[in-house]
Amino acid sequence: MIGSENYDLVFDAPFNKLKTFAAYEMYVPLEDYVTSGEYPNLKKAFPEKIVDANYYFGHLYGLPMMRTYGNGIDCVYYRKDMAKKYGIGDDGQINSYDQLQAFFDAVAENEPKMTPFAVTGSRGFYSLFAQDTLDFAKNHIVRFNLGAFAHILLNEDNTEVVDIVFEGEDLSRYEKFPEKYRDGELLGNARLKKLREWNKYLERDSLNRKDAWAMVTGLQAAAMVDNLDTYEQKVTDLASSDKTAELGTFILNDGVRNMEPEARVTDLKGNNFICIPAWSKKTDKVLKFLDWLYANEDNHDLFELGIEGENWKAVGEDKYEQLTPKDREAYSFPGYVLTWNPNFVRFQSSLPDDIYEYKKYDLEADAYYESPLAGFTFDTSNLQTETSVISGITSKVSTALEHGALDNPVEVKQQNTAECLETGNLDVIREEAKRQINEFLKNKNSK
Repeated sequence: MIGSENYDLVFDAPFNKLKTFAAYEMYVPLEDYVTSGEYPNLKKAFPEKIVDANYYFGHLYGLPMMRTYGNGIDCVYYRKDMAKKYGIGDDGQINSYDQLQAFFDAVAENEPKMTPFAVTGSRGFYSLFAQDTLDFAKNHIVRFNLGAFAHILLNEDNTEVVDIVFEGEDLSRYEKFPEKYRDGELLGNARLKKLREWNKYLERDSLNRKDAWAMVTGLQAAAMVDNLDTYEQKVTDLASSDKTAELGTFILNDGVRNMEPEARVTDLKGNNFICIPAWSKKTDKVLKFLDWLYANEDNHDLFELGIEGENWKAVGEDKYEQLTPKDREAYSFPGYVLTWNPNFVRFQSSLPDDIYEYKKYDLEADAYYESPLAGFTFDTSNLQTETSVISGITSKVSTALEHGALDNPVEVKQQNTAECLETGNLDVIREEAKRQINEFLKNKNSK
């Protein structure tokens, strides 16, 4: 991309270079093409709500590759055979944090060569004990990364910012928030304390661990955290390591575990995108191809699954069985770079019934609650110095806190935030965020 090489369609992502390249207008804005009706299958595959939510710097610079409106169903993968062995859960099925802790305690007590819970250095406990963003949203609060994580309080109509408080600021800053949040426990403090308590279940050198799942398949750990998107591969991996091992899943979110409507908040944003370089001379041809790709299941499945009858065969209406030709490897295509879309999803026929039902539930739009700031993107292009300084300070403790590795974690967080405030940069970011959010809400509510 930087060398303007002759490509007509590329993969990019917000965690990669999308924001940078979009800021420099290096991709073709696609919103008019999609909404015009000239490419009807693209309009159906990427409806107006999704288009509006995935703007960067005022334009749709790529089509979001997303099967669901979320980031997968967060879960802990664990050795279900061991849970059965120690009488944890319902025949080994863990359905609460208390049961998960009992499982970790049993492993710690009875399996001296095994770590109860494996985590990676970069992620730590990740989605365990996550803040209740659904309750936040229903109380006009949005947790957002503004260079440092903050809680944004909106008015009752979700039309204007009341205040923005960065995590770790003095509790007096929360005086405008609903009463139940003012002691800070539900806004992150309780989680920090819980992670410190559960640090005893990690290996001592967890901050340097590169691959948590490798510990499980290497029979060195009893569990790790991820989401259901990787279930099929994990079953295969574990079976190849130990044929007697059984994979269990503990769904972290109570509402999701019970498959309730509107159980999770969505910002409707994609994590992966396909984009057309601004210098491409074949924009129309690319869009015609994509319109063909999303025209029907036959076209879509040819790319995602391969040749029907040779690489896969249909099972029922929405399942498939993978076939492996004798003279070559099984067909494998990374759908997130081209084909992921809620309108075209098939599930492996080997999925257990409960996992299949969860994956179907994950596709339902009614399973999500729309964030008051769905579609908002914080533009930091004029805050590069400020966000860089803040990132340098927060990085001193953020990873260690996610591992529960520090004593008095609430105090550590407060001290770190105080150091950020002393630079003056957090207040600059706060005021710019207020301006951008109020402008976004004004435009949103004027439509």
